[in-house]
Amino acid sequence: MCKNVVLIPLKSSVDPAMQKSCKPAMLGRMWQASSRAFSLDHWPSHRFGCCQWQKRQQPSKYYILYRWIIFIAVLAINIASFACQRIPVKYHGLKVELNYFKWFIYLTNWGFMLIAVQAALALGVVYYYKNDRNLNLTYDEDDVPVPMSRRKRTPILCRVYWLTQNVATDLAFVISLVYWALVYDPEIHEINAINLLVHGGNSAIMLCELAVTAHPIRMAHAMYGAGAGLAYGLFSAFYWAVGGTDRLGQAAIYPTLDWNKPAAAFGFVALCAVVLVMAHGVATCLAVVRLRLAKRLYAKRAQSDRLTLPTH
Repeated sequence: MCKNVVLIPLKSSVDPAMQKSCKPAMLGRMWQASSRAFSLDHWPSHRFGCCQWQKRQQPSKYYILYRWIIFIAVLAINIASFACQRIPVKYHGLKVELNYFKWFIYLTNWGFMLIAVQAALALGVVYYYKNDRNLNLTYDEDDVPVPMSRRKRTPILCRVYWLTQNVATDLAFVISLVYWALVYDPEIHEINAINLLVHGGNSAIMLCELAVTAHPIRMAHAMYGAGAGLAYGLFSAFYWAVGGTDRLGQAAIYPTLDWNKPAAAFGFVALCAVVLVMAHGVATCLAVVRLRLAKRLYAKRAQSDRLTLPTH
């Protein structure tokens, strides 16, 4: 029975040629998503010049005042840190002459100079958008379906500022942590105003920046802070190789970064890179919390405005 029936295999519902063409398309979308995450483009870019807690598209006068205060304060701390150098009072080793230019070999001072640079760039961004009369954007990047191809590139000034702010934030958190946990020696170091400002005030300033600024923090940008940490590690190795010493004549800039013990020095640099990534994760979480609080606040204000009866 049914001897003459021929079974014909069913074809796949998806053409093999189509399957092959889907793979490059999927890889292309993955590449675009990853490249966008690592890039320094953000739309709308006027967010770089605004405070998170304002409604206007252009920088408010209070935010401009804030930017001037931060810039002047950070610049003054940098100048005071450089000008007020001295051999620690508690130091009783061999007599050494103070070399002011060795101020530039310390990661602490690299980090605080970077805070000053990002403050200056932020001030420039504020005035860039303050003078822009063509702003007509009142929505966030994720709230409107504008194709990526139609979005304008973020200005180079904003991209440089964003990069600098990311690295300055990561370095500030790690410098404060590493200094008080591993570097601070009560028998040598003094606890004075400048020491507290450059090893604690740095993190306080960047926390304030995270709370006030309107632009986001992307987790993928952690690579920039980690790269800065590795760059300082390479600098310290080169400085040691050419015979450089710290301000007290020691071969290592920091006791925990002694290249006479390369294994320990490499381990410390790698540890710092990992901690920098973790610090960036903390900054990203704080930025997300700030954004959600602001959206909730604006939603409550909008609801109260709708329920308010007219007075005329």
